[in-house]
Amino acid sequence: MTNTSIGQGPEWLVYQAGCRVSAGTRDWLADKIAARHAANGTRRRKKDAIFQATLTITFLRSNLTYAELAAPHDISVSTCRRYIEQGITEPAARAIRLTDVVRLARKAGWEYLLVDGTLVSTVAFGRKIRPRQRHYSGKHRRHGVNVQTVCAPDGTLLWASAALPGSTVDITAARRAKIPQKVSGLLGLLADLGYLGLDGAITGRRRKKGQAALTSGQAAANKIHAQLRCPGERGNAQLKWWRVLATELRCRPGRATRMVKAVLTLHHREQQPFTP
Repeated sequence: MTNTSIGQGPEWLVYQAGCRVSAGTRDWLADKIAARHAANGTRRRKKDAIFQATLTITFLRSNLTYAELAAPHDISVSTCRRYIEQGITEPAARAIRLTDVVRLARKAGWEYLLVDGTLVSTVAFGRKIRPRQRHYSGKHRRHGVNVQTVCAPDGTLLWASAALPGSTVDITAARRAKIPQKVSGLLGLLADLGYLGLDGAITGRRRKKGQAALTSGQAAANKIHAQLRCPGERGNAQLKWWRVLATELRCRPGRATRMVKAVLTLHHREQQPFTP
């Protein structure tokens, strides 16, 4: 990616870099991709399933552009895009369901789960004002999508919701994902003040209008609640450890859910949160 001399076009500077994902996860994804190719009767390709799985994981982990990923491997940008899109489809279709998370959490003996929301930034697509406004978060002052995360008591990421427009507030996003119905009836659900009023969720107390300050008992209860709830931020960090969700998504917001679900599946393959 440097111009070597005046008058010549730009040339690619190729380098080697590591991707901190296990070979077992790559091989699992390669097996799923190969099985899909066999089922579809896909003709022989220039690159094998191992290469396609590695390319997909590298994209999700680094968020390099298609051109940057294609250059070192003697493939076109369109082929690189197709490989990655097909590779993302496999783990996205196998993402764990929230009902299964709750069942496994009960089996593990956990008494409660944590819910929190995070904004995944996106490029501002759309020429019309209304579609652009739907994905603009006034809280974060940028375009993006709202993703709800459910975590274990120690903050380990367990589940992530479908992506909703960034203007959606957390309590509305949690209701649309049906988190109260699927969790609170079987386990406790801890949340911050953004979820105040959510059925079944245990939140801190907010000072009422006209009230000088919280009582000492209420302040002490808020402190204990915050200590139990704050590990939920760790789950958001684990989701964004995959840099495709930490930096601006270069796709339309409607496609963000596939990215989130693919990352969730690979996270479970790597972390195995329900394994003792």
